[in-house]
Amino acid sequence: MLRHHARLHRVALVPLALGLALFEWLMTFVAGEPMVSRFLSEALRAAPPQFLALLNQDLLVGVSARGIVGVGYAHPFSLIMMAVWSVRVPCGALAGEIGRGTMDLMAARPVSRSSQVAAAALALFAGLGVLAASAWLGTAVGLVMRPLPEVSAFRYLPVAAALWLVFACFGAVALLVSSLASDAGTAIAWIAGLLAGSYVLDYVARVWTRLASLRPASLFSYYEPQRVVEAGLGRHDAAVLAAVGAAALALAFAVFGRRDL
Repeated sequence: MLRHHARLHRVALVPLALGLALFEWLMTFVAGEPMVSRFLSEALRAAPPQFLALLNQDLLVGVSARGIVGVGYAHPFSLIMMAVWSVRVPCGALAGEIGRGTMDLMAARPVSRSSQVAAAALALFAGLGVLAASAWLGTAVGLVMRPLPEVSAFRYLPVAAALWLVFACFGAVALLVSSLASDAGTAIAWIAGLLAGSYVLDYVARVWTRLASLRPASLFSYYEPQRVVEAGLGRHDAAVLAAVGAAALALAFAVFGRRDL
């Protein structure tokens, strides 16, 4: 089953990994350009709080070289690259096989349904690991080629781990959605809506005080790269994401094991 998922998704994994590595590498060069740093500092100081909230950006941290590199891990480009994998693999593994009509062939083989979910989960987590590692390697190579004062690549290892964790959580939720759906299109629509809704809720709750109490309902509220750069991965954030992901994965095993194919 793992070889099956590797054949289906390995071609897509390469450009995603290269794109993330190149983007984070470029962020280290942006952070090392004095003119760019001054421009960003002035732009951030003049920007309204709503714009900073959209970037998940802290003004005082963002104007430093360390902060500018950290922005790369909260940038929509990085989030979209990770989201592509966390949607593609789970939705193609269960609902996609049913929609293509190949699930009947798999069901005829001596492979349990729990093995199918487990193989999809392993492919999901391994691919996300490759992407998060590629992002960090882009940062590390960039800092080796152009060292920055008081900026160490090892500071971004916890950020890469947090990036993996939040999208592993989303991927587990996607597996649950895929275990309920009968075709990949339906599963993709639902999980894409959940991803977008979670991102929008986190943004709105940060700029509209009346909805601030709803922010913990968004998984993105537990992923703040700038805070991780400065203080490390928070135990509470990691625990919440791990708990939600584990619960979604357990439900996916239970639901797919009992549903009609």
